[in-house]
Amino acid sequence: MTKQSLQVVGIALSAILMVGGSLTAQQNENTERIAVQSLKDQLDSGETMILIDVREDYELEEDGAIEGAIHIPMGELEQRMNDIPKDIRLVFY
Repeated sequence: MTKQSLQVVGIALSAILMVGGSLTAQQNENTERIAVQSLKDQLDSGETMILIDVREDYELEEDGAIEGAIHIPMGELEQRMNDIPKDIRLVFY
């Protein structure tokens, strides 16, 4: 993980971890928060997940991105959920 990636992880106070489903209250049983250090440890160990960066473009430009993350701004997330696989761990940050 690069220094810039570590900074991005450090900027996010927490991430939302999902196992399938969507970002709705009805799916809350599949949603949990994950500590930044725990996410970093999982990324460093090579665990399989898809990272979805929901920050706006200007935030991405200012702070950088975690390598391999997919950028879908929060305002576009609901309409693009069908494009996101549901059979893998998803981490939104």
